[in-house]
Amino acid sequence: MKHAVLIMAHKEIEHLCRLVRYFERDCYVFIHIDKKSDIKKEDIRKLERLEQVAAVYRKFSVHWGGFSILRCEMFMLREALARCDAEYFHLISGQDYPVCPLNDFLDFFEENSGKSFIQYVHLPHPRWEGYTFTRFQYFYIYDWMKNGKKSYRFVKKIVDFQKRHALKRRVPDCFDHLYGNSQWFSICRQAVSDLLDYTRSHPALYRRMWMTFAPEESYISTVLVNLNQGRDIVPCNYRYIRWKYENGSTPANLCMKHFHFLLERKYLFARKFESPYCKELVETIDKYIIHGEKEVRVMENGGWDYDGFLRYSYEGEFTRAVLHICKYTKVDSVLDMGCGAGAYVAALRREGLAVAGYDANPNTEKLSGLLLPEDDEPCGQASLTEDLEVEDKFDLVICKDVLPYIPENLEAKAVENLALLSAKYILVSWYMQCEPADEGVRCRQEEEVVSLFERVSFKMNRELSAQIREQTGGDGRKLYYLFESKH
Repeated sequence: MKHAVLIMAHKEIEHLCRLVRYFERDCYVFIHIDKKSDIKKEDIRKLERLEQVAAVYRKFSVHWGGFSILRCEMFMLREALARCDAEYFHLISGQDYPVCPLNDFLDFFEENSGKSFIQYVHLPHPRWEGYTFTRFQYFYIYDWMKNGKKSYRFVKKIVDFQKRHALKRRVPDCFDHLYGNSQWFSICRQAVSDLLDYTRSHPALYRRMWMTFAPEESYISTVLVNLNQGRDIVPCNYRYIRWKYENGSTPANLCMKHFHFLLERKYLFARKFESPYCKELVETIDKYIIHGEKEVRVMENGGWDYDGFLRYSYEGEFTRAVLHICKYTKVDSVLDMGCGAGAYVAALRREGLAVAGYDANPNTEKLSGLLLPEDDEPCGQASLTEDLEVEDKFDLVICKDVLPYIPENLEAKAVENLALLSAKYILVSWYMQCEPADEGVRCRQEEEVVSLFERVSFKMNRELSAQIREQTGGDGRKLYYLFESKH
């Protein structure tokens, strides 16, 4: 399956070249350079020499908030559809960067062939002008202005004047329903064809987008969702965008402190990346995500010797379940024993919990240091199968996806250590059913797990265990258990 990657760029030529090189296989790259940008002809020639680049255009002066953005997008879609045999078309900016290995990117669309990915909502919506149609009802003259705060303030004055004098445009009624979407999308070839055919045969809505505020954020989804009644359109674009003012921009210019977010959900791309903020982050993404397929060496105690993140999983539902339990039981201190790279430690600390983490992996301190703030204590190295010196016990000890991997002859020692570390509660997970691919995994039924912890004077709290299982959903193979001390 081939892909067309459409990039709208206006600066940061070195980052743009780095971005383009990612698409080294099965991809055609089409680039539009803002006509008013400072990018030089020699920089464009540098782009054109890259093997995966199909074309570089410099056709439009693109203005934030203006109709020119939509014109540029539609032009690039027409060009790409005519010039290549791609099955998927991805719109990104020159300040985007991939956050998954290329193989994973290609496999994702093979597995979801025919589906389009557009993050959209039905309008009116509370996140869009507070249940109003303001962006459609007034004239926004951004295409006649220079980008900058003075221009934005002047446009606001023009809109305020229209409001005061009741100069209101009719809301577009070409369809019964309007939708708002993120500008960035990944759509299949049929969707591109449908969009362009509709625009050609029914141009009224497209023309009506002139002087609408940010029309690219409503035209694409309004046409495609109405034409297809939402079939085969997934309301998610798998982009990470941080809608906060940080590092001089909204959305935020990403830096290393945002790295952990890129690992907590599945994303294809993230933005915005701008120098100098993003330098360390981009290098870390290259090392641990894009080229992050590193070897895992299983040690004798069942732990991993692994300098990477991709083999560790993260479940947001589990974090929320732990927060609920801590609030319900008034837990003050938490230990994640078998914390991997420290993703749960980082997430729980952000919620204000006092959390420590340890893992048998000798790379744990380094990996967790990349997820935690610089002044935070990183996670440490320790094994559940060794003799541990415990000075202060923790209210709650978490041991997620660890015990089934510990060799059977070391299992009793690991459970004893969990009891030694906990003053009140132990939260563990265990597989009930094993798959053929689960080499080295030992499954246990609920009564067996309960018996193991009864021997160390911990009893199962069935009410709270049921709550955790309900909150986490589960895959039918794994169960969570919350044990409390009998003392």
